[in-house]
Amino acid sequence: MRFRPYRYSQPSRNAATCREDVYRYYDTGLMPQEETMPRHEMMTFWRAWARHPGQVGAIAPSSTTLAKELVRNLRLNAGEAILEFGPGTGSFTELIQDLLPDPSAYLGIEREPQFVALLRRRFPRLRFVASSAEQAPDLAANAGLDKIRVVICGLPFASLSTVVQNAVIDALDRVLGPGGEFRTFQYVHAFLLPPAIRYRRRMCQVFGAHRRSHPVLRNLPPAYVLTWRR
Repeated sequence: MRFRPYRYSQPSRNAATCREDVYRYYDTGLMPQEETMPRHEMMTFWRAWARHPGQVGAIAPSSTTLAKELVRNLRLNAGEAILEFGPGTGSFTELIQDLLPDPSAYLGIEREPQFVALLRRRFPRLRFVASSAEQAPDLAANAGLDKIRVVICGLPFASLSTVVQNAVIDALDRVLGPGGEFRTFQYVHAFLLPPAIRYRRRMCQVFGAHRRSHPVLRNLPPAYVLTWRR
C-alpha cells in the first residue's frame, strides 16, 4: 500500500476526530519510522526509558517525518537563537542544526545524563546542558543567548504534573519575547487526556491561540505538532 498523508483544511479538535486519526494510522499497515537508529543509540534510549519512563514519555524516538513537520518553514536570522527542551537522542536536533546561522545560536536542555552524553557525541559543535526546562532563563543567559526566537520542545507534557507544566510555561514566558515561537507535539491518542488539555489551556492563557497540524501518521505513536506565536 502506498502511504498518502491525510491533511485537514480546518483541523477539528473533538474526540471523534482524534479517534479517526488513530484508526487512519493503523489502517495504513505501515511502520511509521522512515529510518533506523544505530543500535547503540536505540539501546541508550531504551535504558533511559526503563529508568525514567515518566521523564522520557515516549516508546520510541521521534521519526524524521515528525521532525520535518516540527521545523517546517522555520527560519533564523543572524543574532537569533533557538532552545530545545528535551532533545532526547537528537531526532529534532538533526534538522535544527541545519537551520542555525551559527552553532552558538543553539542550546539543548536535557535532564537525562545518558542522552546528554549521546547528544554531545552526535553533535559536537552544539551546546547541551544536563538540566531541566524550568531553568531555561538562567541557562540561556549563562550561554549568552539574549534573543530567543524559537523554542522546540520534546517534553511529554501529558505525563507531567501540573506543577512541572506550569513551571515550564513560566520559563517559556520569560525567554520568549515578541515574535517568539514555541513548537511542540502531542500524541494523537493522548490529545484528550486531562493533563494534555490542561497544558494546552494554560498555554493559550499565556500565549494565545495555537495552531495544530494535520496528524503525523509516520510516527510511533502518531502525533500532532502544536505551535504558539507571540
